[in-house]
Amino acid sequence: MGEADRLGREFLTWLWRVSEERGGSVFVPESGDVSIVFQKRVILESGEGDYTETVSCQGFHATLEEGKAALRQGKKVREARILMGLGDHEWEFTFKADQFQFQSVRPPKTFGRSEDEDDLEGRVLERISLMEEPKKVMERLFTEFLRRRLDPAWISEEIPKLERWASS
Repeated sequence: MGEADRLGREFLTWLWRVSEERGGSVFVPESGDVSIVFQKRVILESGEGDYTETVSCQGFHATLEEGKAALRQGKKVREARILMGLGDHEWEFTFKADQFQFQSVRPPKTFGRSEDEDDLEGRVLERISLMEEPKKVMERLFTEFLRRRLDPAWISEEIPKLERWASS
């Protein structure tokens, strides 16, 4: 596992904690408060190669004690199913930390069906625009994570917060 993979997993683990800290609301620079809820599936992993240990938490409540127990054992979140809400829109997607990759993105519902070609073109353009929003939000969150991660206070402030959260 490379340094980028480790950083991606630290990011997703940090995001899980931060999202639960404010009841699913996360402040995102340039976006404001965004709803981030880890749900249905969280995969945690530690080690490399033959020494990899994986824990998969599935179900409607991804905050399972099994996941937090895995965190206490040093595992980090490799992959999670996330429900993101911004304004009147919601997206659901799987986020893979190692490659900063989105998978199975369910975009927000848009306006009803119409036979008007101009309206159809507008709806297609709107959906394309809506598909970019979760990427922008996650990039802004990652930038915020990096700002905190590179701060010397990471060890004295953020790590104890993670440990307390995982033990709660």
